[in-house]
Amino acid sequence: MTENNVEIIRRLYDAFETHDFNVIAELFDPEVEIYQSELLPWGGNYKGHDGAVTFFTGLLQHIDSKVTVEQIIEADDRVVEVGRTVGTTTNGSVPFDVPEVHVWQVRDGRIVRMESYVDVPLMLKALS
Repeated sequence: MTENNVEIIRRLYDAFETHDFNVIAELFDPEVEIYQSELLPWGGNYKGHDGAVTFFTGLLQHIDSKVTVEQIIEADDRVVEVGRTVGTTTNGSVPFDVPEVHVWQVRDGRIVRMESYVDVPLMLKALS
């Protein structure tokens, strides 16, 4: 039996939690596209597995966080996750609790696009 899109995304969040980058790479299409606001130190547009590594490396250099999933909505080939990112900054262990939304696009069992939206002013305040 094949996984549905929501199961794929739930598996991805489990892999994020344990920093299981092998599973993350397996779930991402080789041409995956990632976007987060360029106002954040790790933000920008990234493409492919190398781009994903660059994105997540930048993210982990600035914050240590966990995504708390509040709601998951499936719509055709997209999965929308609504929740919070909770953790601390790496430059002084400033705690933060920031609302976030992830929009995932899945094709043939692989993630082809991730868009990450957070409360940018609140995140920048924690990072300053």
